[in-house]
Amino acid sequence: MASPNQRLVRPATSGLEAPLEFDDSVSQAAVSTALISVFRGKFCDAILPNRKTVSFKKDEVIYDAGDKERTFFFLQDGFVKVGTITSDGHELIYDVRKGGDVVGELCASEARRPDRAVALEQTEAIPVPFQDVMEVVRRRPDLLARLVDVFCKALGEAYAQVNTLAVDDTVHRLCKVLLKLAAKIGQRSGPEVEIPTYLTEEEIAQMVAVRRERISTSMNFLRRRRMIAYTNHGHLVLNVKALESYSAS
Repeated sequence: MASPNQRLVRPATSGLEAPLEFDDSVSQAAVSTALISVFRGKFCDAILPNRKTVSFKKDEVIYDAGDKERTFFFLQDGFVKVGTITSDGHELIYDVRKGGDVVGELCASEARRPDRAVALEQTEAIPVPFQDVMEVVRRRPDLLARLVDVFCKALGEAYAQVNTLAVDDTVHRLCKVLLKLAAKIGQRSGPEVEIPTYLTEEEIAQMVAVRRERISTSMNFLRRRRMIAYTNHGHLVLNVKALESYSAS
């Protein structure tokens, strides 16, 4: 079976803006997103009691790419961006996590971390060593089977993400990123959804894998059409129905 982290073929992008890089970053994102669903619910109930919580300040690095310490971080409060540094030095963000989620789960597949996690604001997390996590998995065959299934499906999800990057223009890619944020961390605010943590245009550009200038233009485009707005605190407010309609066009 092909590894979910093997290099993906770089697709053609005739006439469209090419993403910064298509290498292992996309497959890492697919594996990471799939894995966090495994380490929730009953798993947390089995491993977190009597463990100490650690605090991380805004912009503090929780772990960095290349680190060898194999530790999971079960988020209790706050928001964390998860991403990587590509081989040409660009930062990519492929997920934003909140309380109840896990970061650091890719250490289950690799001894050296391929990703990095940074606190977007004051964040509380419970660190759990890899060996403790694996001991729970060994005691629970149902979790082990689910873990194997996740890795099998992750490669297909990675290729689907590559297809989106290769085919969609910047605005459509931005819409899909905003919709993903709305689904994962958004808070309903009347008919709209608010993203409850501050994200810079540079960070959004790192999620879409384009230059910040492109994002600035695209954000203004969506704002003029009232698909997005900002609160007084600078939080994004999304018109989800309008974004879904535009994204499907």
